[in-house]
Amino acid sequence: MTDSRTYLELLARGATAGGPLEGAGSGGGALPDRQALLDRLREEIAYVERKVGVRADPDEVRRLMSGTGEALRKVLGGGADAQLGPADVLGLEAVVRADGSRPVLFVEDDFVDLTAPSAGLWAAVLARFEDQVRSVCAAVGRVDDPAARGVGYCGTAWVVGEGLVVTNFHVLRAIARGGERRDGRFEGRLNTAVAVHFGHEVGEVRPELRFPIRRVVGVGRQGEPRFEHPDLRGINFDGLDLALLELEPVPGRSFPEPVRVARGDDPLTRGGLASAGRTIYLVGYPGDPTSTTPDLFVRLFAGVRSYKRLAPGQIMAAAGGVPLDPRGWVLTHDASTLGGNSGSVLVDLDADGRTALGLHFAGQPDRQNWAHALERITADLDRLSHGGPR
Repeated sequence: MTDSRTYLELLARGATAGGPLEGAGSGGGALPDRQALLDRLREEIAYVERKVGVRADPDEVRRLMSGTGEALRKVLGGGADAQLGPADVLGLEAVVRADGSRPVLFVEDDFVDLTAPSAGLWAAVLARFEDQVRSVCAAVGRVDDPAARGVGYCGTAWVVGEGLVVTNFHVLRAIARGGERRDGRFEGRLNTAVAVHFGHEVGEVRPELRFPIRRVVGVGRQGEPRFEHPDLRGINFDGLDLALLELEPVPGRSFPEPVRVARGDDPLTRGGLASAGRTIYLVGYPGDPTSTTPDLFVRLFAGVRSYKRLAPGQIMAAAGGVPLDPRGWVLTHDASTLGGNSGSVLVDLDADGRTALGLHFAGQPDRQNWAHALERITADLDRLSHGGPR
């Protein structure tokens, strides 16, 4: 069963005058009214309908509202002792995306709609960093593969250099036949017509922004089998779930500008930017129907998915403080993520709104999300970028 305390903290934070920007340990304010939360959820569903031009499945809406009402009754009535099952988590995840605590906002013309019902008090801080957020969103693309089952894409990538993008190694494996890491090098062949598409934003009317993937520049190290996570299939914190890809130039199109990456050797920050409690946002392409994480968007709007989205949140545990991480290069965060977010960029929202702090690589229900702390892999990124041993 799921621990209800995480949702109690988020619900309180969404209702308090301090809003979503309060610290996770602040205790928040009084818990919100159940009916008010259900009304916010209905408002968010109506907003999404207007944005994507598709009516939500009415049967799914009824099921969601009924299940969410029961989940809220449990968590608001039972407090920390409430016993939550998978159906309850689905409903509560829908609520925290709609009540202003942990929204998933559409990116449109490289920014978000600050009037969205779920933006809440995040709207103020995002407005303050609008230019910086725009530059980051422009540099985030969808890893397209026409052969990908169902949705035609496999994850997210973002620009780190001229014509260079970074994503997860497991995303690379999905677009490369026989893709493996052997002796520190990548072996495999890219699928036909794979590309990175920097558009596919809601309401988009801009020109094509797709660039073919030319080659694999390098990949992160494979983790030793003895460090495989005992509870999470396919997770090994000893490995670096990273791939660096080179894009093919396209006449008449310019590559997006690179995102600024936090460095562990910066004498001013000394590798301490990605600290616990720091406010961040994540940009990527959620919506994979095979995701293990429940999603109101996919359930209600079948066939409408994979738009670029922005999700704010906080770093929960800094690198060096995550269990079963022998290299101290993994951090955790609580931004809302789904399948398709693999490879997303995690960006500072406290200091400058544009410095990349992490590379998201995994998430589970119950708000468990992991990213590689970029300050801890500076040497690895430098080596890969310069064609060194992989």
